Amino acid sequence: MHKFEPFEVPNDGYPGVVFPDDLWHCSLQCRCTFTSDVFTTVMLNLIKNPNITSSHLFRADILYDSDSESVPSGDPALHQVEYQPIDAQWQGFEKTRTIVRRLIPRNPQLDKSLVQTCHFFRNQELDLNDRDHGAKESLLILYVPHVQSAEEMPFYHPAVSQLAFLFEHATLPSLNQPQSGTITILYRLFPNSILDNKLSRTALRLLQIIYKHGQGILAGYEKRVHLDQLIPQKKYQDTYTRLKMKYGKQLAEQWVEVTDPGKHVFEDIAIAAYLIELWSDMYSTPGQLGSAEGGSTSKPVFPGFVDIGCGNGILVHILLSEGYAGCGFDARERKTWTIFPKSTREKLERRILVPDVFQKTNHQEGDESWHTGMFHNGEFIISNHADELTPWTPLLAFLSGSAFVAIPCCSHDLSGARFRAPKGKKMPSAYATLCSYVASLAEAVDFIPEQDVLRIPSTRNQCIIGRKSRKRTRVIQLVERETKSSIALVAKDWVDRAQKLMLKPASGH
Repeated sequence: MHKFEPFEVPNDGYPGVVFPDDLWHCSLQCRCTFTSDVFTTVMLNLIKNPNITSSHLFRADILYDSDSESVPSGDPALHQVEYQPIDAQWQGFEKTRTIVRRLIPRNPQLDKSLVQTCHFFRNQELDLNDRDHGAKESLLILYVPHVQSAEEMPFYHPAVSQLAFLFEHATLPSLNQPQSGTITILYRLFPNSILDNKLSRTALRLLQIIYKHGQGILAGYEKRVHLDQLIPQKKYQDTYTRLKMKYGKQLAEQWVEVTDPGKHVFEDIAIAAYLIELWSDMYSTPGQLGSAEGGSTSKPVFPGFVDIGCGNGILVHILLSEGYAGCGFDARERKTWTIFPKSTREKLERRILVPDVFQKTNHQEGDESWHTGMFHNGEFIISNHADELTPWTPLLAFLSGSAFVAIPCCSHDLSGARFRAPKGKKMPSAYATLCSYVASLAEAVDFIPEQDVLRIPSTRNQCIIGRKSRKRTRVIQLVERETKSSIALVAKDWVDRAQKLMLKPASGH
């Protein structure tokens, strides 16, 4: 296996590369065994996901891409001068692509966003008469931050006016030069700046990440965890940032439990952000009611929510504070409940859930602290690390005509006993098996389960969502089977016939 071995390269170590000016300096270089296609794939991924190289960043919003027509251009602000690409050339190289991105920090109160132009350059030397070196291809990715001085540069970005990533490899290797490549980190310093230790450490990290990702692709690595399957990353992260700024500090300072507030508070804020964006797709939520023209909307009205096994109650408090009607209950009252305002405390109850089918089977009714799990208004059911209630969540939703989200944690069967869910093929862990088991229960009661991975500080971060029923699918399949035509064509014919009926004179029938 090829080993990562970085080394310093003097500026005069590149006789074939002409620097645009004297402010450019070589930092570090390493050898690699992947091709230019792999390098391009890695760099595109890093441009679109800068959080890979800096934990201070959320994401990058792509403002312009010369290779794409799908980049949003409806925002008038994007046509301002500061968002336009900054042109750049590199002697001996041909520009092949330009991207403008805006780097979004995790904490906008500490760091500001940064607009940056990213240029792709290519140079290919083909000399079949040179038997010692063969043909060589060079790719250069140039980052140009839209700032004028080091003082304007955010903390999360190297304090340089430009930086570049140079990739070189032999496309037609000779016997003397087996196929291999090099990656070099280049900095363009600000005037009167030096290449200090901090810049060298940053170069080492960047080089190591590019090498690791490139060699991983070469070895056939495939990403197993796919985020943002149902909710766009930008929508979720913008809502999370807003909620974090609004509730995070206050809730963390008021924390009265012995557990870590940094985990529990921000985990529930993240789940609240996810639910708010999920509900905006499903319902006319508080922020959307009356926003449509004439005050009407095609989405159903939000039915309210119920958090079964609500624990510390933070999720309920945030959702109520954001205008979503709902409640929560748990078998044990938490100290945290006391820190909430009266409007939240009134919506938190100490109750146990004994499914209605159990009570009716044994002709046994408990006191008012027993909840049947029947939600007659079709409230959206939240089951967040609800343990014994997790496998029951899709069943309760089916009986109540509700949608649901389940975020499994510990594995219990339908009797409430601890158990290990039966492992299926290609299940990488016991937790993945548990999630698959809950999804199978949802499917058994006619839901079309959807699964996603939440951006929360927990290894128990998968969710199963039940909001679509197979009943509609079965009706469509039946119609298509009987008419031997697609549902779209049948629907068109139906509407045409119905409209013609309205034009006919009324009869006495």
